[in-house]
Amino acid sequence: MFARSSIYQTLNCKSFCLELISFLALALSFAGPVVGADHSARARSDGDAKYLHYIDLYDVGNRKISAESKQPYSPKNTCGRCHDYQAIGHGWHFNAFDVKAVAGREGEPWIWTDPATGTQLPLSYRDWSHTYDPRDIGLSSWSMTRQFGARIPGGSIGHADADETKSETSRWPLTGSLEIDCLACHSVDGAYDMNARREQIDQQNFAWAPTAALRLGTIKGNVSRIKDGAKLEEEATKKSLPEVTYDSRRFDLEGKVFVDLVRHPSSNACYQCHSQRTVGPDGIEERWIHDEDVHLQAGMQCSDCHRNGIDHDMVRGFEGQVSMSGESIHTLSCEGCHLGEAGESVVSSRSGRLGSPRPLHAGLPPVHFEKLACTACHGGPAPREEAARIMTSLAHGLGEKGHRTGQELPSLVSPVYKRREDGKIYPHKSMWPAFWGVLKEDSTIVPLDPDSVATATRKSLRVRKDLVEEIFNQKLKAADLKALLGEERASVPDDQWTEEEKAKVAAKQLEIGNADFQTKVAASLAAIEKDLSVTNAVYVSTGKVYKQSEDGKSVEVVSSVDDPATKMVSWPMAHNVRPAGWSLGTQGCVECHDDDGLIFASTFSPSGPVPTDADQVDAVSKNSVRQTMASLQGIDPIERLAWNQLFSGRAAFKYVIGTSLALLAGMLLFGLGWFFSRFGYRRDHDEAQSEGLR
Repeated sequence: MFARSSIYQTLNCKSFCLELISFLALALSFAGPVVGADHSARARSDGDAKYLHYIDLYDVGNRKISAESKQPYSPKNTCGRCHDYQAIGHGWHFNAFDVKAVAGREGEPWIWTDPATGTQLPLSYRDWSHTYDPRDIGLSSWSMTRQFGARIPGGSIGHADADETKSETSRWPLTGSLEIDCLACHSVDGAYDMNARREQIDQQNFAWAPTAALRLGTIKGNVSRIKDGAKLEEEATKKSLPEVTYDSRRFDLEGKVFVDLVRHPSSNACYQCHSQRTVGPDGIEERWIHDEDVHLQAGMQCSDCHRNGIDHDMVRGFEGQVSMSGESIHTLSCEGCHLGEAGESVVSSRSGRLGSPRPLHAGLPPVHFEKLACTACHGGPAPREEAARIMTSLAHGLGEKGHRTGQELPSLVSPVYKRREDGKIYPHKSMWPAFWGVLKEDSTIVPLDPDSVATATRKSLRVRKDLVEEIFNQKLKAADLKALLGEERASVPDDQWTEEEKAKVAAKQLEIGNADFQTKVAASLAAIEKDLSVTNAVYVSTGKVYKQSEDGKSVEVVSSVDDPATKMVSWPMAHNVRPAGWSLGTQGCVECHDDDGLIFASTFSPSGPVPTDADQVDAVSKNSVRQTMASLQGIDPIERLAWNQLFSGRAAFKYVIGTSLALLAGMLLFGLGWFFSRFGYRRDHDEAQSEGLR
């Protein structure tokens, strides 16, 4: 069984013994607790200068790689010779799938997206209120690695699960582990090909991804073409797995390879997973109309604030974060860096770190710092009349070559100004879950495995790629167009239609789409109940729960469900940070304290695979689907309007009071001048008369 778990050796005695010895050696070398471990055996330079890496490469069997080798290199066995792989593996980027890791403040979930079934399901192993635990849905660690491996730097669930490997149908023996790839972050710009890595992971060549990313050679073979079933064992023994042909020019006379890397990752490395695009009415907005984060514009790097030690416990910079190392990290937060902190030592609490200016906030009442986070005024996209649709690297795979319209799932909106547990308002990214699940007797909804749903609904849903496009945005037939627009206008290209004509076509598309949605979803719910042996199957999308009607030919909205699945889920955001002149409030109090103040009056509405008219009234809650930010913040609309009236007259009031005071001051000065001039004249006259008498 041990030999079967290796993807790199044939099943013979010699290779088995070599592997067993290597495995035991590795187990001993990485044994021991992370905290308090003795790092004296680890190589280190302790200098600020860049260390030149001419190193030997090793494969998963801990064998040195030469130009003639056929196996991919192992970051664990290569980098782990000098650096504590186990300690690194507990860091923030690598413990996202570690159920024992400290959850930290809620962040962007792993959103399982399947456009064909209209699924956008927020997942996380962390104890976050806005996510589902993959284990509760039946998603294996291998499935999660296949789905999200291209968006993580490896480690954690990317390592072959021992229990899963025992299964006769496990794919771990074929794909290998997706180890922590140190060079994904630490290589110099231009030396690491993230797209080559993505391609290998998409082909299920997990173990080959680091080799491809460094362009060390060419890789021939595709694990994804090996079918499930008993054939797995047969294929593994046939050596039908990918092979590497190394570029001999990369090896020097000693067989070493030069790896060009940096201690502090560049911002370009961060952008691979942390890019964001705003989607406007006309599609994805061009980059040139947006400004970069003000810190990066000033010449800083992401890693200047988001620091870590060998434990890779990343400083995220939110208020109250505690470092595992025990070091003070307050001055790496917004408030700590710019304002400092009282009560601490002089060095750890002083403001102005990295040359940051100390903000004056002149005239701003202190209550604002109790009610608002720094990012409410300074962070994220500037607020608009309605929260805009956005795309992120983690959710949409930004960075991969492709053609995007901006309407791809998952549907995310931002900024959404919401109050958090500390009582402060923060800007958020938000979404509404969409998935197929089971409605329980207690009115809770349990999601079903998306892969199983895709298989069960393939024939009934009849969607090849994209549910939204193929159901709700169907191209109208010629007869329908002629009936709507007339024979002459129906033959005109759609980009020459009037706005009225476009509205007619869109309304007809929605009408046809809704009818299609009713019949196809009803049939799919029946197929799910039959194939997956469940009862009360439902589909959740855009804040609503759909179940089969009595006749089973259509669907109806369930009105009695109050499950988190129907609610908006959100997580706070910070970047891009805008400069002081672009922060909220620079135009005066009425920029926010006005009936149209965007931090309170801008709106949002549910967004997802099923279109929703934002101006309609929800049949269940009887409330408008479109809501204001003030409603999220628990602010009474009547009180807000009354409060705004005070500010709307504040400028005039200040002018009147200021003018009155100026007039009073002038009159007082005039009176004093007159008094002293008269008093001075009499005194001089009396003194002159006294002199004359003498």
